[in-house]
Formats: sequence, C-alpha cells, structure tokens
Amino acid sequence: MSVAKWAAPSTRSSNFASTAFDSLANGSESNTMTYDNSTNKDLYGLVTIKLGSITPTTGGSVTLRVTISDGTDTADRVDGELYAFALTTTTTAKVLIKRISLVGGFSLRFSLINNSGVSLAASGNEIYVTPYNEEIT
Repeated sequence: MSVAKWAAPSTRSSNFASTAFDSLANGSESNTMTYDNSTNKDLYGLVTIKLGSITPTTGGSVTLRVTISDGTDTADRVDGELYAFALTTTTTAKVLIKRISLVGGFSLRFSLINNSGVSLAASGNEIYVTPYNEEIT
C-alpha cells in the first residue's frame, strides 16, 4: 500500500516585494508582484511576509490577495484568494507566515491590502514563498 506524506520543502524564494509595500497607506492595496510557478508546478507554499516596524491599531490586519495568470491574461484584482493576517499592536517589525495553495502550474500575482490603521514602514518590507509538495512512497 502506498503512503502519501509531505515532501521536504524546496528552497525559499528570494524577496520579490521590491518596494511594493514601502509606505503603503492604510486602506490601500499594493501593486502586484509576480511569483512564477509555471516551471516547478509546486502544489503548496508557505508565504512569509516581513513588515518593517509599525504600531498597528487594535484590530489591524493585512490581507494578501493572490490572483492567477493563464500566461497571457491576469485575473482582475477583485477576484483571487484572500489570506488575512492579524497584527499585534506592539511597536515592532512583524513576521507573518501562512500556508497557501499555489493553484497549479501558473504564474501568480500577489498584492497586499493594508488595514493596519497606519501606513506601512518605508523600508524593511519583504515577501517570500517556500514551495512544497506531497510524495507517495
């Protein structure tokens, strides 16, 4: 009988946020950033978001929007999967990690919606994906 289990995770991507999150105003959505999964076709990923030091208001959060591209067109940003991250109100840099689906072997577009109650830091903002799969033994 075969057994399905998690395979060892792949290497974490480089930071592909560039300056997309820098000084992002409260209530705003960042420009999109591309994560290309069309070659490796990984099934899942851990997304890690690092935010420079901010002091969010009570109930503050950020939401990651993931839209898909078919290679020619990209879905409108009103569509896509949403991943919400609650924020602590302490004055510190934030590290946020969540499991996501990589939606098959396509190029993905990520954007961040800031509902923290404050503008994001002017620097120190990053995003990474650590892809992983299942294996059958």
